[in-house]
Amino acid sequence: MVPHPVRRHFLLALMTVLSTLVFMIAVLANGTVLNKSFAKKELTNSTLTSSLQNTVNQSVSQSGYTGTVVSTKEANQLIEQVIDDVYEGREINVDLSGIESSMVSQASQQLTQALGISVNLNNSSVVNAIENQVTQQVNQELNTSQLQEVTSAIKIGKLVTNVMLVISSVVLLLCLVIAVFFKTVSFPITIGDAMAWVSVLFAGGLLALSFYQGSLTTDTSLNPLITQVETDVINKGWSLLIIPASLFICCLMVRVWRRIWG
Repeated sequence: MVPHPVRRHFLLALMTVLSTLVFMIAVLANGTVLNKSFAKKELTNSTLTSSLQNTVNQSVSQSGYTGTVVSTKEANQLIEQVIDDVYEGREINVDLSGIESSMVSQASQQLTQALGISVNLNNSSVVNAIENQVTQQVNQELNTSQLQEVTSAIKIGKLVTNVMLVISSVVLLLCLVIAVFFKTVSFPITIGDAMAWVSVLFAGGLLALSFYQGSLTTDTSLNPLITQVETDVINKGWSLLIIPASLFICCLMVRVWRRIWG
């Protein structure tokens, strides 16, 4: 029969491992894919920016307009606006007033230079038609049913990860309190063993993600962007791994110190 203290040590270490893994996964999710600052960093100045910019500019050029309607900066601003709406759970409402004003100003300047007289195209029916085309094209690129599904998924993901954080934090705190005050269990042994297993399992999960990297989508146009996001999530995970690894080393040093100095 397994000695009672050993059984307690195993159960306590197991609960510590599970709660710590759940906590780290939730922290990683909240710091990456569920974080709008991370999304802005990943999506702006990416292939999505150039795709949006090229699509809108080419569409408007078919109407006879030769200027650049959406600059890289403006495309990034549109993407950031959509990300804000998505992560706040709001209805997508793309504001194109800045782009339209810029387009009217550029067109007026072109006509002024060509005709040699001052021209103001505000409220022009031709310009309004082009503006409507720009609005339609941008909404087609950004305000889609797929984006609504992403909004719903992010909302659910935030709720789930927050619940995971609360539950795992409470369980982990209880495990630490028991490890410190429960006389039949040694704190450095229990927590040290648990952190060793957490480090191994979490590292294994990151290696598995690296192995399957790029397999989330078959769309070749999105593959570079998805791969970039996956890489940054994995790198964030490796930096998070420092915490349990450091705790394991500290507990190991305490155990060595006690063994040497009694």
